[in-house]
Amino acid sequence: MKPFLNINLRVTIADNIKFNVVESIRIENSTEKFTDTAKIVLPREFKQAVKNGDRFSIAGKKLLDVIKIGDSIRIEAGYNGEYHTEFVGYITKIGAEAPIEIECEDEMYKLKKAQPIKKLYSAVDLKVLLRDIAPGYEIETFKEMPLGKFAVNNATPYKVIEYLKQNYGVRCFFKGKKLIAGLNISLKPDKVHEFNLNRNVRAGSSLVYETKENRKRWIKAISKQKGNSKEVTYEFGEQGESEITLHGPINLNQAQLKKWAEDYYKSLVYDGYSGDFNSWGIPRTKAGDSAKITDPNYPDKHRDGIFYISSVVIDISESEGFQRKNTITFKIKDKDYADI
Repeated sequence: MKPFLNINLRVTIADNIKFNVVESIRIENSTEKFTDTAKIVLPREFKQAVKNGDRFSIAGKKLLDVIKIGDSIRIEAGYNGEYHTEFVGYITKIGAEAPIEIECEDEMYKLKKAQPIKKLYSAVDLKVLLRDIAPGYEIETFKEMPLGKFAVNNATPYKVIEYLKQNYGVRCFFKGKKLIAGLNISLKPDKVHEFNLNRNVRAGSSLVYETKENRKRWIKAISKQKGNSKEVTYEFGEQGESEITLHGPINLNQAQLKKWAEDYYKSLVYDGYSGDFNSWGIPRTKAGDSAKITDPNYPDKHRDGIFYISSVVIDISESEGFQRKNTITFKIKDKDYADI
């Protein structure tokens, strides 16, 4: 791909190798998945890069002679001379066929490669557990969440994170060097980005507006009780509709679990948009942010709202330019918006 005219791009590997010409880049950023990923496709005639500030040629060399699995990587992009970091992580795979593909993962890659841990807790809170299995990282949890008796039996930190999602509904993901954890309902947006459907939303979007009547669900909520195998359960919603099983915070009583489950239900069953929409490189949306969507085709504003962005896919290429695909999954209450 020819160098961009108004789109800036810079890829830095192992802090000293830089290049700004690629065939394409795709970055996938999500709160639904544990790991953010990036894939870089290099041009077939890729020959030039910069190392320690000096230009050098890799013509006739194998790329593996220059970079290796596990090298750090940073992808920056922007417009009009500005660069913003869009991905930081590590190289996990280097293709052997042309055009060469470089695959990358974020900081979760380190937790996958960490040594297995053996640890037994008579009682532990989520934040304490994460600090123990992922030392050196800043940990952010949105509420105290006691897990009760907990055993880590020769498992990597990544396996523990998988277990937390499967058994407690806890979502863990990285933002830079910060490990963020929480239940879906407790995740608060970092930033609010404004979108006008007639102005800064690209063609090809698949937003769908639905009313509460079309979103009905049947929810079964479960709260494990500390120190024993008992569970408190609460079922709520419309029977015969799509069923969702939720693992709530540990040790809730019936009334607490009822409130928690009904709050979660309200986040799923609402009048408003869901699906995804395409935008340009700016606003710089990230998974975990929110989109304030305005639809000028409806002056009464009944379709306007603030929605949680659960994933963002960034594509940079000659054919597509610089775009983001933003997926929204639930509507944020007014009181939540006021707290941002």
